[in-house]
Amino acid sequence: MEVLMTNKVLTQSKSATSITKDANLAVYNTLNFDDRQDFIDANRGFIAPLDTKIIKNDSGEVVWDIEQLDYLNGTAPETVNPSLWRNAQLQAISGLFEVVEGVYQVRGQSMVTNFFIEGKNGVIVVDALGSNESAEAAMELYYKHRPQKPVTAIIISQSHADHFGGIQAVLKYAESPNIPIVVPQYFTNEALSENVLLGTIMTRRAEYQFGKNLSDGAQGSVSVGIGPTMTSGKTSFVLPNVEIENEIQLMEIDGVTFKFLLTPNTEAPAEMHFYIRDYKVLFVSENANKLMHQIYTVRGAKTRDALLWANALDKTIDLFETEDIDALLMIHAWPVWEKNNVIEHLKLQRDLYKYMHDQTVRLANLGYTMDEIAETIKLPKELDTYWGNRGYYGTLKHNSKGVYNYYLGFYSAHPSDLDPLPQVEAGRKYVEYMGGAANVLGQAKVDFENGEYRWVAQVLKHVVMAEPENSEAKNLLADTFEQLGYQAESANWRNIYLVGAFELRNGIYKDNSPLDVSEVIKNMPVNEFLKLVAVKLNGPKAEGKKITINITLSNTNKEYTICLENSVLFFKENKLAVKADVSLVIDQMTFYGIVLGLLSIEQGVAVGKINISGNHTKMNEFLSLLDEFDRYMNIVIP
Repeated sequence: MEVLMTNKVLTQSKSATSITKDANLAVYNTLNFDDRQDFIDANRGFIAPLDTKIIKNDSGEVVWDIEQLDYLNGTAPETVNPSLWRNAQLQAISGLFEVVEGVYQVRGQSMVTNFFIEGKNGVIVVDALGSNESAEAAMELYYKHRPQKPVTAIIISQSHADHFGGIQAVLKYAESPNIPIVVPQYFTNEALSENVLLGTIMTRRAEYQFGKNLSDGAQGSVSVGIGPTMTSGKTSFVLPNVEIENEIQLMEIDGVTFKFLLTPNTEAPAEMHFYIRDYKVLFVSENANKLMHQIYTVRGAKTRDALLWANALDKTIDLFETEDIDALLMIHAWPVWEKNNVIEHLKLQRDLYKYMHDQTVRLANLGYTMDEIAETIKLPKELDTYWGNRGYYGTLKHNSKGVYNYYLGFYSAHPSDLDPLPQVEAGRKYVEYMGGAANVLGQAKVDFENGEYRWVAQVLKHVVMAEPENSEAKNLLADTFEQLGYQAESANWRNIYLVGAFELRNGIYKDNSPLDVSEVIKNMPVNEFLKLVAVKLNGPKAEGKKITINITLSNTNKEYTICLENSVLFFKENKLAVKADVSLVIDQMTFYGIVLGLLSIEQGVAVGKINISGNHTKMNEFLSLLDEFDRYMNIVIP
């Protein structure tokens, strides 16, 4: 047993079994590892290495450490799928790169990259990385080797937080905070609904997907698929001031003409591509990658429309195929050069998503269930053996389930699946029917030795759910998850299995530092914040209560009525109730702080931040009905 240390956790890991070793060795016979073109492209245009490989926040905590990836030199160890190891090596190639003269990319300061497009008077930054700390490091690296001209515009290509989280740091390099911040249509609503409304559960699930707190190493996390390692830091948000509203729209930004193409409801709900004739580059955000992306993302998000995704790539090809294209820019990968290579890559990515969509729907119409489709569907050789389509992030299995669920939902159509018992209750009955936990464990040990890891994981889940203190069951399940992780080609699957193994052995690692979402919350529109308040309302506790609250925001003079009735919260903008139970005149940030429990009504009144009239107790009664979400909820144990 090897003990792996990180700056946060102690991880106990075991070696690969003979079955896992054989499975990983077999990968070499299925793919062309002699093809080194990706390594040539990933190093092309190299200008300088990263200045900042270890990034710390204001408190001195490490939020990014790419130095941990030095172990990736050499051949794949027995505990890592060789295909995933290859992906990890490519994602670890970092620094400042010239794509074409005037267009530059920084890779390795976050799990996402960003681009610098030099304009007439300054530089246009495309995407802002995932945190202020990472964005600042990328800006400093660029300025160290390029002219010291101000940021004249920021383009945020889509609504996921890793694309905009460092925007406040980027804005520091602008001469004015009022520079254009250009986003696709509906960006703000989508960014805030995904990252705030479901923020607690999505953050917890993301800890599994991205392997948070796992050591980087041969028996830990080797990549996150679309990037080199897990990042943290301070996430920020700034309201954009330019929204691309037309499907195809020309816009001049700092003397550079962009041709935008909106691609909504693809990899992100709000997303866009663009072409720059001046530089002969085509940018496709995250709709094309050097891997298979996720139709259903295992951290939890709206299921993507695979057909719209494929059609967006097809439309991109049709729209720009007649243009001169020297390079394709992708936000999670190195570029592709030369027009014929660009078009070929886009077609292979397009056909990947179209095939998954069409064949899943075909099999569903033949009567196959979601799980049966995942076992049946196979990619044709042309798509499957192309390195740029391998399942380092999404997988064919869970993507086909995503397509099925998109159209048909969770229900298999078998009546017994209509109202099954929850996992704890089902676990108890399974164990009872199987003759008790000891009997299940005895058979599971035999199946583990035979390498039937998928079945062992499935059956031992029931034992752990029925008997969460059964250490023998938890340890064997952890061992099983570990071997499944070692074999996984998907970084997501590897990380999920290994985090599950860690928590079964050690419990949940709880970072006691407070989750800082202040930079996102303070820029959140009031309507979006009130949507969050509505889902925090504990319906059963609110039963029989009726409360009406008037809110006047003193900093904007905007008025809102909040109505609680029938255990449901509604709010109305630009309206005050005639007969409210309680009325508050309060500034927006204080209001947010009160609702989030950062200060009390009494404290706000005492410091002159709140003017309250009516029945004061009604406000506290209302606040008592709002849940506090635990970001450390259990997953692998009940």
